[in-house]
Amino acid sequence: MSSSFSPSSPPPLPMQFTTPVLLDAAPFRLTPSSRVLLIGSCFAEEVGRHMTDALPQGHALVNPSGVLYNARSIALLLRTLLRCSPPSDDFLFQGHDGLWRSWLHSGAFVGDTRAQCRTLVTDHLHAGAEMLAQADVLFLTFSTTHLYRLAERPDVVVANCHKASADTFVEDNDSLAALLDLWRSTLELLRAHRPDLRVIFTLSPYRYRKYGLHTSQVDKAKLFLLIDALTATDVHSSYFPAYEILMDELRDYRFYKPDMLHPSEQAVHYIWERLRDWCFSPALLEFECERAALRREAAHRPLHPDSDAHRTFEQKHRERLQLFRQKWGTAAI
Repeated sequence: MSSSFSPSSPPPLPMQFTTPVLLDAAPFRLTPSSRVLLIGSCFAEEVGRHMTDALPQGHALVNPSGVLYNARSIALLLRTLLRCSPPSDDFLFQGHDGLWRSWLHSGAFVGDTRAQCRTLVTDHLHAGAEMLAQADVLFLTFSTTHLYRLAERPDVVVANCHKASADTFVEDNDSLAALLDLWRSTLELLRAHRPDLRVIFTLSPYRYRKYGLHTSQVDKAKLFLLIDALTATDVHSSYFPAYEILMDELRDYRFYKPDMLHPSEQAVHYIWERLRDWCFSPALLEFECERAALRREAAHRPLHPDSDAHRTFEQKHRERLQLFRQKWGTAAI
């Protein structure tokens, strides 16, 4: 009996239920001494939380003015950090609840008085400027080209609407040409201060259903073209495909939150693991693993705290902590 199968034939490939996103080799490697600044959308916050946990304390800073969604506000923040001059009090306002906020910052920046709000804004600005001056890598996450301007001052693009009435704002949508002009000049300014800073652009996978899915995709397309143009001309800029990883590798609603728009915690963690594997050095992977083990030990709650076994556990934990500090030169875990 003849058969199409030959013992010398290669075995059939297993079925594949995903579309892997292939990554080019990372143009850099993060080490335990690296410093990282992350600016952008909620997705930047999520990834930034993982980055903060992975690096030594104080080596990562996320969104010094709070979450920023539109590409213009991110560029304006970078310019402010490079100047290291806080915005004027003109951007502070008192809401209906009596609290003071800033049109250039997220809702996390709130004070009982104008002075409190100003101090909060200024302190975070200085921290952001200091990190930008020291950072090895800058992650920028764009989310949309939609933006809102103050109706009474159309030159002011707000970072957050702070639940103000709709007539406070004029809705706008940046063109690709306008964003290219803004971002090319912003990168020129950045290179004048930090010529070798590695910049990694990412695109938030969140889609804006309130604008319509078609309009949201057009927005994303403009941002793709913007990033492509910037990385083509700036030798120290690259793109990490977080958007594609969610849309292709994780193309399933189980990887979304109940609103079916935001990536789930599991999806964010998966994208984080892809990013970590892409750009972490072996030394940083080792540091992260050892510190995670020490943190688990420190969080342990014994059933019998007065037992000899627990005293032995505590002694070994102190010894491992001391060895970790000597090895990595850091006091905090």
